[in-house]
Amino acid sequence: MKLIGRLLFCILLWSYSWDVTAADTHNTENATVNHVSIVLGQDTYPFQYMDDSGKPAGILVDLWREWSLVTSIPVTFEVRNWQESLDSVKSGQFDVHIGMTPNDSRMAYFDFANPITSLQTYLFIHNSISAKHQLSDLVPYQIGIVDGSSHEQSLLTINPNFSFRKYPNREALLKAAVNGEVLVFAGIEGFQRNMSLEQDIAAEYYISSRIPIDKTVISPAVPKRHPKLLEIINAGFTAIDAIQIERIERRWLGYHRENTGVLIAMQTNVEPYADIGNDGLPHGLYVDLWKLWSKKTGISIDFVVGDMNSSVDDIKRGFADVHIGYPESNEMRTGLEQAWHLTSIKSRFFSLKNDIQDLNKMENVRIGVFPTAPYISEVHKLYPNAQLRFYETTAELVEATIKGEVIGFIASSAMTSHYLLTNKLWTDFKQYSTIEFSTDIYSLTRLDDSGLAKRIRAGFELISPEERLQIERKWLINPDDRYESGSASHIILSNQQKSYLSSLGAIKMGYLKDWRPMEFQGKNGEFLGVNSDIKSILVNHLGISIIPVGFDHFEDMLQQLENGEIQLVASLAYNAEREQKILFSDPYWPSPWAVASDLTQPPIFHIGQLSHKKIAVVKGYQLIDQLRQLHPDLTLVIVADTQEGLDAVVSGHADMFVEKVSTLADKLKNGQYPSLKLSLIADLADQQSRIGIFSGLTDLKPLIDRVLATIDRASQQELYQKWNDVQLNTDNQFYQRWMNSLIIGLLIVSAITVVVLVVNRRLKIEISRREAAENKLVFIANHDNVTGLANRTLLEQELALAKSSHDKSNKKFAILFIDLDGFKVVNDEHGHDVGDQLLKVIADILKRAIRTTDFVARFGGDEFVILLNNLESVEHAKRLADSVLKKLLQINAIDDKPVQISASIGIAMYPDDGTSSDELLKCSDLLMYQAKRIGGHRHRANQ
Repeated sequence: MKLIGRLLFCILLWSYSWDVTAADTHNTENATVNHVSIVLGQDTYPFQYMDDSGKPAGILVDLWREWSLVTSIPVTFEVRNWQESLDSVKSGQFDVHIGMTPNDSRMAYFDFANPITSLQTYLFIHNSISAKHQLSDLVPYQIGIVDGSSHEQSLLTINPNFSFRKYPNREALLKAAVNGEVLVFAGIEGFQRNMSLEQDIAAEYYISSRIPIDKTVISPAVPKRHPKLLEIINAGFTAIDAIQIERIERRWLGYHRENTGVLIAMQTNVEPYADIGNDGLPHGLYVDLWKLWSKKTGISIDFVVGDMNSSVDDIKRGFADVHIGYPESNEMRTGLEQAWHLTSIKSRFFSLKNDIQDLNKMENVRIGVFPTAPYISEVHKLYPNAQLRFYETTAELVEATIKGEVIGFIASSAMTSHYLLTNKLWTDFKQYSTIEFSTDIYSLTRLDDSGLAKRIRAGFELISPEERLQIERKWLINPDDRYESGSASHIILSNQQKSYLSSLGAIKMGYLKDWRPMEFQGKNGEFLGVNSDIKSILVNHLGISIIPVGFDHFEDMLQQLENGEIQLVASLAYNAEREQKILFSDPYWPSPWAVASDLTQPPIFHIGQLSHKKIAVVKGYQLIDQLRQLHPDLTLVIVADTQEGLDAVVSGHADMFVEKVSTLADKLKNGQYPSLKLSLIADLADQQSRIGIFSGLTDLKPLIDRVLATIDRASQQELYQKWNDVQLNTDNQFYQRWMNSLIIGLLIVSAITVVVLVVNRRLKIEISRREAAENKLVFIANHDNVTGLANRTLLEQELALAKSSHDKSNKKFAILFIDLDGFKVVNDEHGHDVGDQLLKVIADILKRAIRTTDFVARFGGDEFVILLNNLESVEHAKRLADSVLKKLLQINAIDDKPVQISASIGIAMYPDDGTSSDELLKCSDLLMYQAKRIGGHRHRANQ
């Protein structure tokens, strides 16, 4: 059929013999066809655009090049702004417009050839108005469009009441959408060339919320009254092989749109990564990642199920488009293209409950492995005397270990743990965290499918680390098995979100001064406790400034939150009444209730046992209303704080005191209340704490929720242990014994005297321990563990104090932002131990360089900040910077290892370069980068 099509084209060409050069008047009927000039738009990616080298590119360009090969007629391309491309064909400057959507207004100026491709157009809706599901809902909003595009007429045909905001090109339109100039814009399928812009669009405009406008055809256009040229164009495109058209579309779109979408080959029996669930459908970590990819791109997916080998063959033979995820290494390759690094899997050594110290010291060691494991060569290097035995499944590896065929095996930690738990063998095996191998998992495509590989990469780049982390938490119980590092990974913010956060200025966060371990005030007025770390996590992710404000009483703090005098309160319990006045984040911390009662009271397990009791509760707690409604027989004793509640029980004013279990445990463990005990209330065990947010900050809530979602159970445990790791031996039993002895010995005055002396001495020791422990906690919370310098938390406080004091004295202060030049080289060549020693030396140099009234902190990594107080001008700061640079050059060796180190320094002055800590840090950071870009080993200031 294609041969017949080409024959008909040749006959047509010979019959018409018509020249279509740009220089002709386009009315010549009897000339030879020898050239066609084509104009295209500059930024309708991936259909027609100008690439980075300034050349025309896209689906339509490749189709016309194929047309030129079929017809043997040479073509030339010129790229113009979209409206200019239309005007240039109208004026006769070019023979053909490469392709556009025919509509009534265009038909007045152009004749159109038959369609050569098609595209789907959409209205993209900002997530703030994503509830708008109908086109009629969008009439109140201006719709962003490219000037001259077909979107205007298409939308006015649907609803003549639409209004528009026009932009000269697609990139200008997308930037306007990201910056919030419009909340709705018209666009086409495909993805952007600018990945940063694509990520911002994906963050603000969810694919799932877009509304289809129309599926439109794309046709070449010529000026009016050239029917013979149209016939030649049509005949040429008819002669192109359909398979070649499909290849061109796959190259640019990643898939052929006539099919259902992308077909994914997957292996089974590798749970929790990929398997078939009880419902008969694919599930697992890989499956969820691909489903999210589909949601981000709008491209449908389906799965073809097989084993490890057959799934790879399905790709090679064209039965599927992409492999869901396959382990590859330099030693073991499939011959397919690695389209995307999906994840990395941790594999560890497992054995029966034997304490194996060193495999190299054991004789006749046999280790089981998978034959496809990419780490086999690493195992050989580490254990050259070991004999490797190969098994196809986890079940075979486990069985071989039980039978004694191998001493143990190396396999995926997550897969093996799942298998052992499922088969009730977990307690029989030991996992060795010290013997670990990392396996990279790649999504694979055919080598000739570069378009699909590019589309896969673009789609996965839209998935944020926090979204990956949520999927990994769902499937991987052990945090050490996860690829993402949790709260260490920053959430991705769009430009609009960054602008919003920047506009907030400093945010005040209320906390209780004595509510350990969740929050409390240190000896020097510092904000400490679990919630102080939560605050730091928010600052780290969102880049905002949070000022802690201490309160003595909970009710006062809650009242100021409702009034907006403070903006955040952590560890707040939700109830419907509060929700009318403040916003609540998602839950982030387990917060069950407990009761403190006298040792003589029977154990308390549920609220029903409290009937007709006097119960002390802190004023303002949401629990008060709950108890009054559900248990009206209780007598509530309202107290100001935890201390007063416990004292009420000791004095007999209340039978029991209800408080959060973590706070009660912290209070009772220090021995101050030896006559009280703690009981967990089962009815109220499933309680969760949230962050309360001032009602005027509605756009801040979803961002806080995203940050809190990075805090998993392992992170919670680390935080809790951090603030409870100083174990105070309160020896309650010791006190009880001495109290009994005291009662018995009341008759003997001398014995009483001895007891009092011993107890007093013991109490003094205890108080001393507590003070030392608190000082240790304060130091840990505010100082860097490598250099001993202050950390960012303490730096924030110092900057706030500096601003306050310098405002009163009307003097200046300077910030020196120091970034080391060459530190990474030291780490790479000599290791982190030498790097840490170098940091300590540099910290000592910086401490010696400043006055006692100044301040130095480690900002993070290889960055330091110096605060110079009471300056008349920037010259003093410059002299100090010169001195630091000279002293750094004098460092030539660490632990006999040669090193060469310098620094780039940015200097910002208050108030000349900024009036807030954030502004000064940003300014000094920018100046530091300017110094680094021109070679480093220098400082930069604005003056």
